[in-house]
Amino acid sequence: MGVCAALFFVGVLDFVPSTKIGLYAISIWLNAWMLVFLLPQNKGRSRMDLYHDALVVWMLSYMLTNALWEIPWVLFSPFVFENLHTLGDVVAQTDFMRESPLNMYWWVLASFSAVDLRTVNHNATFYTLELYSFVNVASVIFFFYLNKKRSPYRYLIPVLGSGEPVASTFIFSFSEVFAGFENMPGGLADTLLALVWTQYQYFVFPLIFGYFGIKLLLEDWRQCQVNTEVAAVPQNAEG
Repeated sequence: MGVCAALFFVGVLDFVPSTKIGLYAISIWLNAWMLVFLLPQNKGRSRMDLYHDALVVWMLSYMLTNALWEIPWVLFSPFVFENLHTLGDVVAQTDFMRESPLNMYWWVLASFSAVDLRTVNHNATFYTLELYSFVNVASVIFFFYLNKKRSPYRYLIPVLGSGEPVASTFIFSFSEVFAGFENMPGGLADTLLALVWTQYQYFVFPLIFGYFGIKLLLEDWRQCQVNTEVAAVPQNAEG
């Protein structure tokens, strides 16, 4: 995404192609957790270790997306975007964005508007759903806190949190479908990028990691039970 922003700033790419390329890159990046199962050095490792590593990679990737785009957008978009109703209105800000590197914050916040105008037109549903980014960042931080302590309850975080992204993504995409794609400024390819290619990860992957989380949670509890029984043996022997 940073490379696309730089190419836009120096005039190599216009706003629309620079942001679309960046969005495709993010869509691919969010699949990085699959590498855990594909890298040669992971052969021979236990399934639980692979599940844990894949879960960690996904949580970090998701949190970075929250921290680098969604949370800044939630905080600043209500004050930054005014009277923007078409993609042409957004593109008209090109000169302002290229005036200074500091003005590139506008490019970052508006990037998704190349395929979805709800980014800049103060759509209440869009904004409300993005508020979950704060919850996700907090839950990831709490997971790593519990993980550092090797708490047997650490995997409750992905298990309990797996349903929310699924529900939010369903609302995010289908609210626009039911509205007749009124905020989609491009053709079929752009609509698919907005509602499918940048969203399916938040629908499919949380279900996968909810399953991984259940397996890991049960394994932690089983290990706790084994450790308890082992610790109790010397006490029984002394009695």
